Amino acid sequence: MTRLLSHRGYSALYRENSPSAWIAAVDAGADGIEIDVRRSRDGVFVCAHDPDLRLASYTGLINDMTSEQIQAYQAAGEPAAPKLDLAFKMIPQTTEILLDIKDERPDALHDLLVQIKNGSRDNITLGLHSLNAIRCCRTRFSGTILGLLSGEEKDDIPFFEEGGDILRLWESMTSLERISRLRAGHRTLWMTVGGWGTDREVGDFDATHLRKMKDAGIAGFLVNDPPAARRALNY
Repeated sequence: MTRLLSHRGYSALYRENSPSAWIAAVDAGADGIEIDVRRSRDGVFVCAHDPDLRLASYTGLINDMTSEQIQAYQAAGEPAAPKLDLAFKMIPQTTEILLDIKDERPDALHDLLVQIKNGSRDNITLGLHSLNAIRCCRTRFSGTILGLLSGEEKDDIPFFEEGGDILRLWESMTSLERISRLRAGHRTLWMTVGGWGTDREVGDFDATHLRKMKDAGIAGFLVNDPPAARRALNY
């Protein structure tokens, strides 16, 4: 069955990377929840896509702020960048968590892997943006690694050779030929729909194209509205 992961939580209806978006995604039956992760100046991991607190109309950089300073900022009545620990507590173990890791410095990756281990969360997928980060994590992390690479075809095979498990493709950079070539090697592929190169926001889908990509062999999609995507795929 095709997997549907909620992009930054149920972000079609709730503020991205917020507790409300996480719980709504669980209640809506999403197979997993994608969460963006950054690290504060004092080493605390928080959930935020951008390097600053734009959601709270503040341009200060998260990695220049302490966790206490960060937690003082609210957006739509919730923490602008909630702690990752909170996500681990609120999201059931049965729901997969995909961590889109924005800080891939070796020390940050090491500390994150320690936090994951100490949190006893087994259902976690690491979303990594570089081959170096994959090398760094593969020797210490036995779980699933998703490649959030630039999207260029030259990185497809090296990603798997370095120990990656699932390759994420951008919708606008994906052809049927590329999918067929990778699927011939029994590679697992997911797709982030929308975004640059399309006329839609990241995570927004076109139902006809979604079904086309599923039929071509895409096994999972990152979407803003998981229930709507499920209805589109089960037409």
